[in-house]
This record gives sequence, C-alpha cells and structure tokens, in this order.
Amino acid sequence: MRKQLRLAAAAIILISCLARPQNGAQGTGKIEREYPFPISAVETSLHDLGAYQGARLPTLDGFVAVDQSKLPQFERPYYEFKIEVVPVTAERTVVRLKANVSAWYQDPQGTQSGYQSFPSNGRLENDLLDRLSDYLANNRSKLITDANALTRRLAEVHLQRVNVEDRVAVLEKQLEDLRQTRRNGDHVEYVSVLKSQVAVLSAPEEHASVLLKAGAEDEFEVLEHRDAWFRVALAGGSGWVRKSQVRLVAASSPAAAQTGPASSENDAAGGYNVVHENVTEFSGEWASLKGKNALYLWARPVGASFNTSAPGRLRFAQNVFRERYREAAHSSQRNFDGVVIIFLDQGGGVAAADLTDIGLWVDGALTEPAFLKKCSLDPTAQFLPVHARVSDHHPAE
Repeated sequence: MRKQLRLAAAAIILISCLARPQNGAQGTGKIEREYPFPISAVETSLHDLGAYQGARLPTLDGFVAVDQSKLPQFERPYYEFKIEVVPVTAERTVVRLKANVSAWYQDPQGTQSGYQSFPSNGRLENDLLDRLSDYLANNRSKLITDANALTRRLAEVHLQRVNVEDRVAVLEKQLEDLRQTRRNGDHVEYVSVLKSQVAVLSAPEEHASVLLKAGAEDEFEVLEHRDAWFRVALAGGSGWVRKSQVRLVAASSPAAAQTGPASSENDAAGGYNVVHENVTEFSGEWASLKGKNALYLWARPVGASFNTSAPGRLRFAQNVFRERYREAAHSSQRNFDGVVIIFLDQGGGVAAADLTDIGLWVDGALTEPAFLKKCSLDPTAQFLPVHARVSDHHPAE
C-alpha cells in the first residue's frame, strides 16, 4: 500500500512539473517552466516544434494589448521567441520564453507608418510551453538523451551542410558555363533530375563508380547522347546519367536568349523559385556592401524555359527585395546588410541592393527609378530595357 502511495505521489509531481508554470522569471517579462528532462532532449524538442523560427499571426487581437479601434490599421503581424534553455541538473532543465511581436502600422494620415513592437500577453509563450510538455511526454523514447547519440546527430547535420555547399558549387559552375555558352553562341540542352539520390556515374554503365548523388530538380547541361544515357557537365569534368531518371528542360540558342518572349506566363509572376540561400560576407567590390554580410539567394526559372525577359527578372528581384526587407524588419536577429540574387537562367545576371536603400524604397522615401540607380544590376541589359537603363550602375562583382 505504501509503495502504491509513493508511486501516485511521484506521478503527481511529474504532472505538475510538466504543466505548472514557474515564477522564477517574474519581473523579466519572460515565462519559464521546468522539465524533468536533460537539456539535449529539451533543445531537440524545441527544434522539432519549430520554436526557433518566427511566424505570422492571423491578428494581433488576443496576443497583445492594443487599442481595439486601431486594429484595422495594423498589417502583417509577426512573432518570434527569445528562448533560454538552462540545465538545473543533469536530468532537469528550465526553459524561459519571451515572445517579440511586431506589425506594420498603416497611419491613415500617412505620417507615422512603420513597424511597431508589442509586449506579448503570455498566450504565445504558454502555448509553446504546453506543446513542449506534450511533446516530451509523448516522445520520451525517441529523444536524444546521451552524448554519443548527440554527437552522431551533429555529424549528420554537418554532412548535410557539406552536401548543400557542394550542390551550390555545382550550380555556380553551371551559371558560369551558361554565361560562357551565351558568349560563344552555342546551342545547348539541359536536363532536370526527376527524384532525389539519382546517381551520376563515371561511365555509361550500371556498375560504374558514383561521382555524386543529385537532388530532385537539379539541372545539368547535356554534353552527349549515347543510347540510354546522357553525358552531363559537372564542375571540373562530366558524368553519366540514365535518360529515364531525368527530363529535358531546355534546348535554347543565343538568338532565342536575345529576343526572348514578348510576354510569358513565367514573367507574369516573376518566373523564378529560390533554390538555395545563405548569409556570408560580401566578396565583391561594390562599395555599398563591401566588407558587410549579405543574404545570397540563387533563383531558378519556373517550368521548362531557361529564357526569361528583363522585365520578369527585374520584377522578381524587386519582389524578393521587398519581402526579405519586411522579414528582416520584423526580426531582432537580423544578420545581413544587403540582398544578392544570382539568376540561374540563360541570360544570367546578379541583382544586389543595400537593405537600408530597400527600406527607403518600400517606405516611399525613394522612387523606383532612384532606388534602381542605387542597386547593382549586372549586366544592366538583363534587367532593364534599353530606354530605361541607368548610367551609374556598379556591378556587384
């Protein structure tokens, strides 16, 4: 009987630890809760729940204290968490949360428009802590709780990063090949990989050595047709892939690239998808970003055509500049000062802009022509028609 009472008491203590907010962070604006799990399990669970990624809110109402009469003037509400994970013992961890909420205020008079921040009423924090409690309780056997398993996971993440960097290097080489082909006036074909983990082999044979594993929608220039195989260009060489594992996506000539369609479905919506992005120090000589960190984006055309018009390319760049500025304005952890877009299409080109200049343009302090003069569009002909080109563009080399 005493043993059963002890077990019941232990169960009550466990449930209270998982569900009851702690008061140790009073006065700091943070909400905290203690969990009977090691810090590695708690951090893994927070990542699995997406706690470190900001997100949009449907409305400010119910999440912050705000004058109800002003709610219609607030747009694009957004939040992100400031998270502290503190080990108490080897098997107990405290999580402290504070939600930062912001939204764009559209002043009816047009003089006070801008992003405003709000203190959270605690609903977002308690919701995440409740979800964390449920996740820990339901996934105890799956969570990483030993150092060896954590080391293995870190190694896997590192390997994934290396693979992504290798794929980016391939894409950059393809971009340079595209530009060189355009200069030489050759007719080229491209293939797109149908699914992930397609092997590119050293010879047109089933048992040849694997040079790399291509991802879904990776694209390669075709160098040769041979029976059931394509020989495709790789960085520093070539490889072979089965025709059944890819599809032809382009067969273009310089004449088509120069004339381009007068109006296309791709151009109507920008015509591109961002296939990779990362933040790194700007490596060119453009004075506006030299020595600063930049957000690099690689953009690939949507659909089968590699030929897109200058207006479509410019339209896409402006949309990306606007959206990335708004996301950065919401974030308290912005780590870049400009945006650089590398276009992986037949025409190629690089568009870059300083984040401050983007903000002035978005807020109406700069006209579009004045903003474009401050951008780096390289080459200018790939973004602006002849009659609209500006004379003082400086390429972001």
